[in-house]
Amino acid sequence: DARMHKLDPNLQKVFVRLDMDQGTHRFIAHSMGKPYNSWWCWLRGSLTRYMSRYSADAVLNMSRMHVLSTYQWRTLLRLPLDDKIPTMLDVGAGDGFVTESAAPLCTEITATESSYALSWRLWWRGFKSIRTGDLRGSGLCKNQYDVVACLNVLDRVDHPRQLLHDLKASVRPEGKVVLAIVMPFCPAVMGPGGSRPPAERLPVPGCCDGSKNNSWEESVNAMASRVLIPAGFQVDALARVPYLSHGDNRRPLYSLDDAIFVLSINHEQKPANLTGTAGNNGTHSRVTASTNANAAKRVRLRAPRGASGGQTDQKAGKNGAETSVYCQPCD
Repeated sequence: DARMHKLDPNLQKVFVRLDMDQGTHRFIAHSMGKPYNSWWCWLRGSLTRYMSRYSADAVLNMSRMHVLSTYQWRTLLRLPLDDKIPTMLDVGAGDGFVTESAAPLCTEITATESSYALSWRLWWRGFKSIRTGDLRGSGLCKNQYDVVACLNVLDRVDHPRQLLHDLKASVRPEGKVVLAIVMPFCPAVMGPGGSRPPAERLPVPGCCDGSKNNSWEESVNAMASRVLIPAGFQVDALARVPYLSHGDNRRPLYSLDDAIFVLSINHEQKPANLTGTAGNNGTHSRVTASTNANAAKRVRLRAPRGASGGQTDQKAGKNGAETSVYCQPCD
């Protein structure tokens, strides 16, 4: 749960408390029961000398992660039980494991991935995969998708403002953009041999800048007021969820704190000028299989109401699950 008194009043109104439901429990139970052993972890470490950690995970099929369950997707988007999302673009899809929870709610999902290994893993998992790190150059910025998801990618690209601009250009005027961002904010671009600072820094306090005002709530406030709103978005819903990763020979489960922003386009506001250059942001993106797109009727997604009546979101470390909160270094 969030410390509501530290959140901006406008964010307090749209904050949605989510239960740790059966989908989250199942992921925790599987990770606790079958962590990767020392052999697999050694092999992954060896591969990272020649490729990024993400690509190594894709080659070995070791990138099991969890952000939102199907129920939580439906809750945040306020999608009626008998409706589906006609078209969804998942940017930064990784190997598609996280995308699977949204797939039952969608008629057609398109996902992108810049890594050859991850793009292949998406295809292997049965998704439609577009290998690209440049949404605009790939012809995806045509305001054609009802929902655009970008989960835990914004803090892993060189030019995050340009990525936000491209996300906004990809979604329909009445559609939704769903962002997941680890807070406190700690951006780093991953590559062979490790990570490095991004070319562009966002004005958001985090765990890597020595700021004292770097709590989850303060990072969320800054991200909304200094980045998302000036980019031409309005925040329709905000949630706090554990970003879970399958364990290894050191710990059976890893957990970070994600902020989930459900955004819509503010048509009355002119976005601020972009900092940085357009082009390849190095983004990873996901695509899932298309099914009977012609049969779907288009629905208008509604923003969730505030926090009234909800239950407190539980952390993955409860109920006996051992977790480790960690942060990728900036250098």
